[in-house]
Amino acid sequence: MSQQSIVNATGTKSLNQAVSEVLETKYRSWLNDRYFEVESSVEGPVVLVKVTLQNADKSFVYPVEGRMMFEDQDLKADAARSFLLDFIDSYVEEYLSGGEETYLPIDWATYDCEGLELQLRGQVLNTKLEALADHLLNDSTITH
Repeated sequence: MSQQSIVNATGTKSLNQAVSEVLETKYRSWLNDRYFEVESSVEGPVVLVKVTLQNADKSFVYPVEGRMMFEDQDLKADAARSFLLDFIDSYVEEYLSGGEETYLPIDWATYDCEGLELQLRGQVLNTKLEALADHLLNDSTITH
């Protein structure tokens, strides 16, 4: 998934929205009621990318986060972002095609790909259940 081809194909759409749409089209047969959200930013010498697979009620939320020190690897920020998106795309394909049994570590793990170093992490969450638990714990009518 080349960042440049996505930008050319989408015109005025944001790059993150365009990548989300490409991922949804590519993996449509595995998504059921789920969809992708993509976020990316540059913080100093680090590019951060987060691709989240989730359903509407947030009972399934799987943020896959990647980061790369692009300056240390003689890359421009856009090239590092594209590289991270491609790497995460490869992981998502493995995850979905493998029956959703291939997980990333919860803490940052370092990967070497094509001589470039990047870090990934991910964790499947049920934020709907977490919000319900928080509500119950904060409910003032509950006596202790």
